[in-house]
Amino acid sequence: MTESKMPRVLAAALIGLLFGAYKHFIQMKWLAAGRDAYLADQSHYFDRITQTHSTGLTLIAGLILAAVAAGLYEGIAFGFSKVIRPVEVEE
Repeated sequence: MTESKMPRVLAAALIGLLFGAYKHFIQMKWLAAGRDAYLADQSHYFDRITQTHSTGLTLIAGLILAAVAAGLYEGIAFGFSKVIRPVEVEE
């Protein structure tokens, strides 16, 4: 029994599309708010990271985000694999 690669491709494409839509939404929000609002927010963000930056905390947060992203990807790929059956080729 061979496993189809199509569910994994579709899962990666779906996650890419969702991320692209999210980034587009954020960009449109800042374009609507204007340059001054964006620069004020970035200044506030810079002040916040200079006060609370911790290497250990950043690494742990990155590890948690990577685990969540991998779990989301595997869950979506599993769902697609249940819907899309592999094509069996007779030899």
